Order: sequence, then structure tokens, then C-alpha cells
Amino acid sequence: MAFAVQDRRSRRRRLTRVERWVLDGMGGVLLATGAVGAVVPGMPTTVFWIGAVLCFLKTRPHAVRPMLRVPVVGPAIRWFLRWRPFGGGRKRGRG
Repeated sequence: MAFAVQDRRSRRRRLTRVERWVLDGMGGVLLATGAVGAVVPGMPTTVFWIGAVLCFLKTRPHAVRPMLRVPVVGPAIRWFLRWRPFGGGRKRGRG
């Protein structure tokens, strides 16, 4: 059983250095823009932080944990990640 999980992971293509830099840069810009949105009235925060989380999940998963702990934005990000197109929730059988 554990071998099958490791086998699936080994088939996944690793990111190149340039792809990591691009995703890190985009994640940083989105995180900073969301932080500005937390201070400026009328500018959204959650949308930018969701984008940053999606970028950081590929390159730095440990950096996502503090973002999920923010009381106002964290639950919205968790809900979005559990949304069906991103693999969350159970699949229902046709019946």
C-alpha cells in the first residue's frame, strides 16, 4: 500500500529552477498585494492570498500554514482548497 503512494509521487514531474522562481515571485507579489488589501478599504485580500497559497503549495508548502491561521482570511482559503476542482470533498457515485 505504501509503495503505491510513493510510486504515484515519483511519476509527478519536478519543477525546474525557473518554474520555482516564477511561482515564488508570483506568490510573493500576490501575498504583498493581499497584505495591502488588508489595510486599504475596498481592496480585496482573500482573492490575492488564495492565489499566493496556490503558488506556494507547489514550491513552499510550509509557508502556507501561517496564512491558514489568519482568523479572517484563513477559513475562506481552507474552504477554497477543499472545493471539488482542487480535489477536496468526497466524490459521489452515480446511482
